[in-house]
Amino acid sequence: MSTLFRFFVISIFLMGVFSCEKEVDINLSESSKSIVVEGVIETGAQPYVTLTRSIGFFDKINLSSVQYVSNAFIEVQDVNTGKKVILKEYKIDTTIGSNTFFFNIYGPDISDPNAMNFKGEVNHFYKLTIQVDGKTHEGFTKIPVSTGLDSLRIVPVVGKEDSFSSIVGNYVDPDTFGNAVRVETQTKRYIKDGSPELFFTSFNSVYDDNIINGTIVPLTVDLGFDKSRTYTQKEYQTIGYVKRGDTVTIKWSAIDNRVFTFWQTLAFSAGSVGNPFASPTKIQGNVSDALGVWAGYGATFYTIIDSL
Repeated sequence: MSTLFRFFVISIFLMGVFSCEKEVDINLSESSKSIVVEGVIETGAQPYVTLTRSIGFFDKINLSSVQYVSNAFIEVQDVNTGKKVILKEYKIDTTIGSNTFFFNIYGPDISDPNAMNFKGEVNHFYKLTIQVDGKTHEGFTKIPVSTGLDSLRIVPVVGKEDSFSSIVGNYVDPDTFGNAVRVETQTKRYIKDGSPELFFTSFNSVYDDNIINGTIVPLTVDLGFDKSRTYTQKEYQTIGYVKRGDTVTIKWSAIDNRVFTFWQTLAFSAGSVGNPFASPTKIQGNVSDALGVWAGYGATFYTIIDSL
């Protein structure tokens, strides 16, 4: 009887399990690709926009797989003044190693003085309009006022005093909620190693004042690095430090909330790749019916040298 009872219980359990099964069909169709926007306007600089198409789920990701969008109509309007500029498409080639790659960028017509004089201003709102493939995409951004950093200094790394230093400083947050910044660094090597001396971000690039509002915050500025490179374990241990003799420029940019949200969700999404326990993250852009971001930056620059 006990054997028959156990068989009955197991049968009921299996029926419950199979009755709760649901077939999940994930459609990875690549028939339609989205427009990807990367647009920027900074204080005292002209606007620039790059348009590409999204890459398929199973596509190999490299420079050759990037599909740039041509023949788009792109207009930027200063909402505060009503002034507008139409961006011109430029095709540029670059050589990396033995390979030559081509990319497109939209910017002001360099032969038009009015277009070249269209530059970002603090506390101005800017509207981006893109017309391509019979669709219109729009985005809005603001260039906020940058409060900047209160102080910066070089501090030797404990145990590595002869070779590496950290950049530390203070940030005084205004007594109003909603301030956010994006941090990038450019390193010019005293001893050249062939790496590009461009502005890069570190593991995290954006910060807001939800917790620190109205306070003075001591901080450490980690150096940005090239995410396309492969680093050794030893290199990762010192990747955020300044090498002796190097010159570092810090780009401290005030950003609005929607630009902050884009970079934050993008970082969360990138950090969860390959993690089976991570929740899926939707990257939240600010351009209608498109992926990406139209970003205004209230940039302030600081240069610091780790003298020999």
